Amino acid sequence: MAKIVVLGLDGFNPEFVRQWSNELPNLMKMQKEGIWGSLESTVPVTIPQVWICAQCGRGPGSHGIWDFTYRDGFSYSETKVVDSNITRRVDLLQAILPKMGQRVGIIGVPVTWPSPKIPAGYAISGLMTPSLDRDFTYPDSLKDEVYKLVGDYIIDVTEADIDCSKVDKSHVLKNVYDMDSQRFILTKYFINEKNCDYVMTVVMGSNRILNILYRCFDSKGKYYDSDPCYKDILHDYYVWIDKNVGELGKSLPRDVVLFIHSGYSIQKLDGRINLNEWLIKEGYMTLLEYPMKLTSLKDVKVDWSKTKCWSTGYGGKLYLNIKGREPKGIVDPKSYDELLDELAAKLKDIPDKLGNHLNTQIWKRDDIYFDSYAKYGPDLFVNFSEGKLGASELLGHGREKIYSFDTAKDFDDLARGLSGYFVISGPDIPAEGELKEVSLLNVAPTVLDILDLPIPKNMEKPSILSVVKKEEVTYSKESERAVRSRLESLGY
Repeated sequence: MAKIVVLGLDGFNPEFVRQWSNELPNLMKMQKEGIWGSLESTVPVTIPQVWICAQCGRGPGSHGIWDFTYRDGFSYSETKVVDSNITRRVDLLQAILPKMGQRVGIIGVPVTWPSPKIPAGYAISGLMTPSLDRDFTYPDSLKDEVYKLVGDYIIDVTEADIDCSKVDKSHVLKNVYDMDSQRFILTKYFINEKNCDYVMTVVMGSNRILNILYRCFDSKGKYYDSDPCYKDILHDYYVWIDKNVGELGKSLPRDVVLFIHSGYSIQKLDGRINLNEWLIKEGYMTLLEYPMKLTSLKDVKVDWSKTKCWSTGYGGKLYLNIKGREPKGIVDPKSYDELLDELAAKLKDIPDKLGNHLNTQIWKRDDIYFDSYAKYGPDLFVNFSEGKLGASELLGHGREKIYSFDTAKDFDDLARGLSGYFVISGPDIPAEGELKEVSLLNVAPTVLDILDLPIPKNMEKPSILSVVKKEEVTYSKESERAVRSRLESLGY
């Protein structure tokens, strides 16, 4: 029976892989010997949602996680912070596999704090872990092994949250490389010494190095930093990742499959649309008092008796204030679709700052998501300029000021694209080459297929291997309708 290592590269962009393919011999070898391509992400593209969906093979309607925070019922703001407790709403691979006799190890995966108690398995928490003083490993004794192997474990590169113009670039780079080196060391340890059947590791440097220092790479960016010492940081990092992929592959036993994937792609940010400012301008939202500084929605005094729609977060999420659903709802449920259509048409007409047409994508929730928690999700999703224009919930930019660049949450210059990257190679993986129309939701069933284990019927997509073999796959009627609707809405 095969074993598998899943290496997550957060934000790894398939376009950069193509651009530097001649200098990425190990990834190219995997592509030649296995299956690879772009990976369709989920909507909206957020780190918690992406990694949870990849591990359960189901859309966010199954767990209700759309961002780093989530709604408590039909509240007007997303007040609760996502952690590993909320992921119990859905079966992740780390919960499924131990029941099938598999030894599991997870390293640095987002939304794994508090560290999940994996029967006969191991966990080292990642992004969103408060500190090393808290229980960041399972079992607790594992932390001693971690310290012995890599020294002080780096949870995240915290400079990602400060003013990029004041960052010590050399210090950031060292921390990123040290952090990612630890992930590779621990991955080899888990598969070779801890005898795991399934290891999942998420390397965050592919996000963080650009989150902080993209301006050193992008000569056309608003805040371009022309320091010649850092102009090749992105190229050099991808080459470094490739080198470590090669070393990891050589260290793996012959029965181990290596599955590398990202959940989305880091790309240039051209600016932001202030959605709540736009909603006020268009008459869909009314405030009791306009804030004097940039303020999050939860801290703004909204007149809900005169508000039909509002936006939360930075992923282009809009909610309707429905009578009988929200505490002070005013929108007649019978006019639900009519109002969504009206909003969608107007959102598509928003031009860029210079008046040029934007390639704006709009999705109704009920067209792309289903399941028990879907009803708590946003009613409408908007993606401006293929994600290159972000969305912001903040108010206080100045009345009816629709366009901005910096926000209180993100000073960085990055946007998230809807296509990630994947490549699989190893024993019994056919040399199929590039495969199109592969989704993030194909990941979990593919892992189970490689391990020769049954795939739960509630997973929304088939294994990539069954797609290659063109095997007939059956779904529940509800799942099949939802998948077809999602594909159609995304243009497939």
